[in-house]
Amino acid sequence: MPDFSTLRIAPDPQQPRVARLLLNRPERYNAINDEMPREIRAAVEWANAQAEIHVIVVEGAGKGFCGGYDLAETAEEMIEHPCQQESSPWDPMVDYAFMKRNTEDFMSLWRSAKPTIAKV
Repeated sequence: MPDFSTLRIAPDPQQPRVARLLLNRPERYNAINDEMPREIRAAVEWANAQAEIHVIVVEGAGKGFCGGYDLAETAEEMIEHPCQQESSPWDPMVDYAFMKRNTEDFMSLWRSAKPTIAKV
């Protein structure tokens, strides 16, 4: 099974035909950071490649399903981010490319060969 920093995916021990995709950032209410969209796509691709998996259930760790984008992470830690354009004029294409990439990663759930269920 793949190893991710923001989520976990594994067959359910009681129902091995079900892959449990757990958004695993409970300290941030499972808010989306830079890594999560790519990891979701990789997890869905992994589940689709497993013949014994028939369905993917997406759920959140802790008290919430997903708190949206983690805007505080960028503000608090001042991490390098492609959308921070403070040293040059704002380029809307940079923002567009970033959001398009994330949208394509999230769409892997929609395009999955196996049904996906959100457990909210």
